[in-house]
Amino acid sequence: MTRHEASETGRSSTAPAIPYPAGGTLRRLYAAACRWRGTRDLFADPSCRLSGAAAWRASRGLAAEFAARGVRRRSVVAFLCQPSSAHAAAWFAAPLAGAVACNLHVRETPQRLGDTLAWLEATLLVHDEDLADLAASALASASAAGARLASLALGAAFGRATTASAAEAPVETPLVPDDLAAIVLSSGSTGRPKGVLHTHRTLVENAKIGQALYGTVTPNDATLVVMQPSFAAWVNVVLPFVGGLGKVVFDGVFSPERFLQTLERERITLAPAVPTMWRMILGEDTGRYDLSGLRRVAISGEPPARSDLEGIRDRVCPGISSFYCSSEAGTGAAVLATERDVLGDAGRAGKPATTGKPVPGAEVKIIDPAGSFDDERPRGETGEIAVSGPSLAIGYWKDDALTRARFADGWWRSGDVGRIDVDGDLFVLGRTDNLINSGGMKVQGEEVERVLLAHPAVAQAAVVGQPDPQWGQRVEAYLVLKRGQQVDAAALDAFCRGAGALAGFKVPKAFHFTDRLPTGPTGKLYRRGLRAGDTPT
Repeated sequence: MTRHEASETGRSSTAPAIPYPAGGTLRRLYAAACRWRGTRDLFADPSCRLSGAAAWRASRGLAAEFAARGVRRRSVVAFLCQPSSAHAAAWFAAPLAGAVACNLHVRETPQRLGDTLAWLEATLLVHDEDLADLAASALASASAAGARLASLALGAAFGRATTASAAEAPVETPLVPDDLAAIVLSSGSTGRPKGVLHTHRTLVENAKIGQALYGTVTPNDATLVVMQPSFAAWVNVVLPFVGGLGKVVFDGVFSPERFLQTLERERITLAPAVPTMWRMILGEDTGRYDLSGLRRVAISGEPPARSDLEGIRDRVCPGISSFYCSSEAGTGAAVLATERDVLGDAGRAGKPATTGKPVPGAEVKIIDPAGSFDDERPRGETGEIAVSGPSLAIGYWKDDALTRARFADGWWRSGDVGRIDVDGDLFVLGRTDNLINSGGMKVQGEEVERVLLAHPAVAQAAVVGQPDPQWGQRVEAYLVLKRGQQVDAAALDAFCRGAGALAGFKVPKAFHFTDRLPTGPTGKLYRRGLRAGDTPT
């Protein structure tokens, strides 16, 4: 896409008409954001900036393009796009057309994408120009599976949508808050992903309660989104910032240096990233950049180590939101810890491993992993984390059995292991699928990782269970060392047993040193790539 500047002047052009009654829908949320941003940027990326008024016009025009290709109320519009201003305008065009938005994984194979399109019964595939070949192959695969759908190249459609004539397209499709608004695909790496179902109501609640995670978003705030649109993190950042009338800056390429440069150039006030990305960022000389615009950093996706939080506080920004969230839960069923909760201050000691307490309106409890939602465990005991809140998804696409197993009476069981202490603070210990069984002794890999990350030479750590003929599984660690640092296995073993206070059966039986650890599309650590003898590449 060529450089595109879109802004408006004049009072009348910055106040889009709202031709529908008040209600809790994404359509109304977005219209209000566009109206109040006016001539100020709402979306920006390296090649395109959209003011509020221009974003509204683009989305209206794109909604008309969708309708011309057969999109109707409850139709599924699939997006094969990198994060960008044009994609954001197109995603919000879906509710304007009464449709259901679903972002696809751009790194998937054409066969898997085709299968997903057929499974979704999508009416339209919207794709980036530079993903045209992948889109064509996916459509061919979908056609072989019996699906028939239209396609739309986003670049050309976006150009047409920004014209004055396209802006006059009517928005008449009726919507109610309980209409399905989006299908968020899970980040599962094998088999078909889960399709997490969110209504207009749950996503509007996401936008509202997300303010608690980010310290209240105002029109003076800006965030940087580098995560792919196909993951819930995109929704969980974009919606609270649009709802709070802030600016959203997109970048489809992540590197620590580029991330820091964008924070400086765009005067970003809230910077979200997963722990693995923050460890890479902290490997740079952050003092070279003017980060004075930052007032808060968000870290989520997996529990951070104390060293992560201390590094961010001391070298990036003193305000930190560390939270527990998911595709199914949204921000309105999240658990939040701030820098004071974790690191403490002059008046109280912090709890380095805590995930904090539920945001307003949310609830959390620990249940028996093999039991029902009513099998709640007492405080202090370990079990499966279940959460509740107004942004909770309503179930899974075409999977009633899984919906019944994971959702009940406003609760969702997460598959994560945790405990709640006597003060009501949640501690996320890891995934149920990363519980290592070595000779009948249970080891949570993430617990060992946190100990290793406290070593001054260790930058990144992953701990998994590998097959063992005698014990079933053995604990093994994969490590990336900090620049210029050296340490051997014997020293790490001693550290785990001494300063780390790990019981002997939890200490890794092998330490592997590598230049990098495998990560998934969201930047999160991909432990599965290390199991069964796989070597990181």
